Amino acid sequence: MIFIWLISFIFGLINSGVDNSKVTPNFIREQLTFKMEYLSLSVATLNFQIDAIQNNYYLKVKARATRSASLMFKLDNLYETYFDRLTFLPSKIVKQIRQKNIQHKLNFSFDHQKNRASLGDSISWSIPGDCFDYFSMLYFLRSQPLKPGDSFSFHLDSEYIIAKVEAKVLPEQQIIHVPAGKFNSRKLSLKFSAVTHQSRPWRTDLLTNRLASPGSEITIWFSDDENRLPLKIVYHQSQIKTQIVLDSFSRGQQH
Repeated sequence: MIFIWLISFIFGLINSGVDNSKVTPNFIREQLTFKMEYLSLSVATLNFQIDAIQNNYYLKVKARATRSASLMFKLDNLYETYFDRLTFLPSKIVKQIRQKNIQHKLNFSFDHQKNRASLGDSISWSIPGDCFDYFSMLYFLRSQPLKPGDSFSFHLDSEYIIAKVEAKVLPEQQIIHVPAGKFNSRKLSLKFSAVTHQSRPWRTDLLTNRLASPGSEITIWFSDDENRLPLKIVYHQSQIKTQIVLDSFSRGQQH
């Protein structure tokens, strides 16, 4: 049954314009560091570390407020995401949230055969078959060839709130400067529309599940090379510019 579902999933992506014949970047032991900027000020750092555990990627992300921003708000969160190395669909997510008004730990699990996600043993909800979380979505996008003019769609689970994502690779290619260096880039536009309209029955972090909320738009610049590094992510859901830029990176060797 798993094999049949996997073939159906890949076939659906092929029919939506995504070329799965391309070799994906080697993410294993890669490290990425980002700066989050708000009102043109650096307010947080995000450190990504990824490795492989059997058939899954294991991604650890640490998000901390900068020293100057910590005077205005507290942010010291840890995200651990396990997602399939072939489909990039998440299987388990652990969030340790330490913000000014939220101090708790959340454990999520995903059963893509039954199209269900759950928080602990008490709450569960329905998810579409092609449903990612914020971080697995980012790596799924990096796995695609991202040819100018390509468009495809999938779903995002923002902890109980499901959005449909329309992705389009814009035709323009440009040179982009970020703290990590100078890169040729490809530009991807993401638009999020609500599928479910229920309120989330718990409080969550301000980073992953509010930036990509239904109704918002995101533009991502990826390096135009075999690594497809996420160079810059700009969020358009408010008049105040919020963006994440790549500060540094290092790439490991596969085990």
